[in-house]
Amino acid sequence: MSRGRFIYCVFFVTGMLIFTVHLRTSSTRLFNQYRSAVVEQNQITQQLRQKQLYFESLISPAGLTPPSESAHQD
Repeated sequence: MSRGRFIYCVFFVTGMLIFTVHLRTSSTRLFNQYRSAVVEQNQITQQLRQKQLYFESLISPAGLTPPSESAHQD
């Protein structure tokens, strides 16, 4: 094998390894961004549900009390 081919093979393998590391880090970063967005969306949804329950309790507090508690209040 000539010296030129050997140098070409070394550069090619090195380039492929660098490209593979780049793809793996990019994939990990995108996955982390996706998961953090999902977690944030779930938190916002939970806050919205809590606010909805609060406003419904202002409108009709008797409608939100469980039946066992309303029997004890009479």
